[in-house]
Amino acid sequence: MDSDINITYLKVKNSGFFLLLLYALLGLGLPSCAFFQKGNTPLVTESEEGQNQALTFNDVTLEQANAEGEIVWKVRSPSAQYNDEQKITYLETPTGELFQEGQLVYQIQSKKGQVHGDGSKIVLQEDIVATEIPNQAVIRAQELEWLPAEDLLIVRDNVNATHPDLEITANEARLQSKAQRMELVGNVVATTQKNPALQMRSEAVVWQMDTDQIISDRPVEIDRYLCEKPQDCPASDKAVGDRGELNLETNVVTLEQQVQITLSEPPLTINSDLMRWNIDAQRVTSERRVTIVHPNQTLTLIGDRGTLELESSIISLFGNVTGVRQVPSSEFKADRMTWVIPTEEFQAEGNVFYRQADPPFTVTGPKAVGKLQDQSIVVTGGDVVTDIVP
Repeated sequence: MDSDINITYLKVKNSGFFLLLLYALLGLGLPSCAFFQKGNTPLVTESEEGQNQALTFNDVTLEQANAEGEIVWKVRSPSAQYNDEQKITYLETPTGELFQEGQLVYQIQSKKGQVHGDGSKIVLQEDIVATEIPNQAVIRAQELEWLPAEDLLIVRDNVNATHPDLEITANEARLQSKAQRMELVGNVVATTQKNPALQMRSEAVVWQMDTDQIISDRPVEIDRYLCEKPQDCPASDKAVGDRGELNLETNVVTLEQQVQITLSEPPLTINSDLMRWNIDAQRVTSERRVTIVHPNQTLTLIGDRGTLELESSIISLFGNVTGVRQVPSSEFKADRMTWVIPTEEFQAEGNVFYRQADPPFTVTGPKAVGKLQDQSIVVTGGDVVTDIVP
């Protein structure tokens, strides 16, 4: 057989020759996939106009292979009808398997289905369940389209995908099996299956399943919940950014551009253009200019980069550090600073400058420790200069 020729064939148990002859006599075009029927002789039906001839099969299996003999897809249906005018095979309650390079990648089922033309497209409708085999993601929707030549599975209308680590909903999803990639668009909500749970919302995300990453180049919102399911408790912490990434394996959130994280305990608002939030380690880090506001302490801290340890409630800032407290009014600057939130104690090193309004004075030196709340500051380590305003 010439491998460049696509041979169309059809087999029906106990009546194969009759069916091939019937196709020839009626002048019906054969679909370039194989039909295997277990039971009855097919029925020839005709539309009201008398032009749209069709064959109806009971308990049928359809499948297609490529030029190399690798199976591309296989679909079973208790009832199928081939419409020659439309070159479409209509299926009732189909189930089947979809393959890529001979490997099973999806299992599918739905209420209705269609095989188009030469089998280059399969469409499913109503109550669709598609299982992505390599990663065991189960996808539910109301419409599915499979384009094997493009390695593309499209699902639309109330898309819900579940995975051992994640549940994600969207208006539409596009899956590529080779790349293990799922692109989701429209009202995307991704919720981790962990405690505490994270929920990521955006208009478009990419789920890179082989690396366990949820990535968005659009504005994102991320909420953290101190429970397994977001519906069981309010969000304790919130984060926003112009784009972001959630690593499901490491449980690390990375946000970029106009990033803001709002924490409930300790009550802080953190702003930067790049932040990493390690949920398991309870750590927020930024390698860019960062601003931290503690409203209860009327304190604002700024540095070129910084780290917040949530469990110990300790802030560390590095490079051009500035701290401003409104009540009582005071300000300090340093190259490096550590702030202990519960006790309001701080340590500063490098070009320390401190100023307070009442009583008014300034002090400079290499190192400083103290508490801004009660204005007790000790500057040490070399040349210390104090300037008291009378």
